[in-house]
Amino acid sequence: MTITTIPATDLHHNYVAAINSNDTDRIIALMSEDVVFQVPGEPELVGKEAIAAWANGFFAAFEAAWDKTEHALEQSGDLAVSRYTYTARYRSREDGSELGEIGKGTCIYRRAPSGEWLLMIDSWSTHEEA
Repeated sequence: MTITTIPATDLHHNYVAAINSNDTDRIIALMSEDVVFQVPGEPELVGKEAIAAWANGFFAAFEAAWDKTEHALEQSGDLAVSRYTYTARYRSREDGSELGEIGKGTCIYRRAPSGEWLLMIDSWSTHEEA
């Protein structure tokens, strides 16, 4: 299998495109085996299996779209840290009702020995509009 590596500057764009696909397999493919999600109001999720179960449940209930703006990207060796803000829209698959959310977060990526960048941590929180 050939692995195509992307520059660290494209990590945010590729991750946002994957999550906006609402396709759990596409999202999980960008993650390290020991990936961590720190989801607002929920226990920490650790590992691809736990995150896939959470994402499958979420995408079964909602069609979701995120607008994420990356404000900073720092790379040092095999680690890259991205700081972002976001606005999200969720449409219930059951009744079509819509919800909105705004927040901020940090992603940490690690370059694997293959050269591929993988998401290691996505930690985010929500807040009220000012």
